[in-house]
Amino acid sequence: MNEIELKFFNIDVKNIKKKLSIIGAQKKYDTFIESNLFVKEGFSTWDSNKQFLRIRKIDAQIIITHKDPAIKESNMTIRQETEVKVDDYKKAVALVEKLGFRRAMVYSKHRIHYEWDNIHFELDTFNHIPTYLEIETQTKENMKDICLRLDIDINQGKKGTIVEILPEKFSNFQ
Repeated sequence: MNEIELKFFNIDVKNIKKKLSIIGAQKKYDTFIESNLFVKEGFSTWDSNKQFLRIRKIDAQIIITHKDPAIKESNMTIRQETEVKVDDYKKAVALVEKLGFRRAMVYSKHRIHYEWDNIHFELDTFNHIPTYLEIETQTKENMKDICLRLDIDINQGKKGTIVEILPEKFSNFQ
């Protein structure tokens, strides 16, 4: 599935939550997430022009995610994404490592996740970064429409991984 995303910084979290409620977005979870990022030749944790591999724990759910390199000629991050749910975290890590990947980064963040009409909204907070909004859609038109509905200036959206956008905040991880 194609994933089209933008990240928005310097947001009023309370106001965003109110707007999400008004459009009928449903809160799906509010929890801490642990992410393990893996690298090898052609993969990167911080360069969206390369492939990406992650194992993530969201409460009891474990998800392996692969992302293709981003399409370059867009002002939004557009990547093909494949996700697989698994039931054993340690075995998933062992499998990925046996395939030649090495763990490059482990981090946790707080996430409030909403969904509305196949659009995902995530309010993410790292301990060293103020809360930001990430919007994920399946088409550019959906991204434009939802930004209008939420009265968010789409031109303020940033493309790329959080590490690409704010590399100085992740210097200890690279």
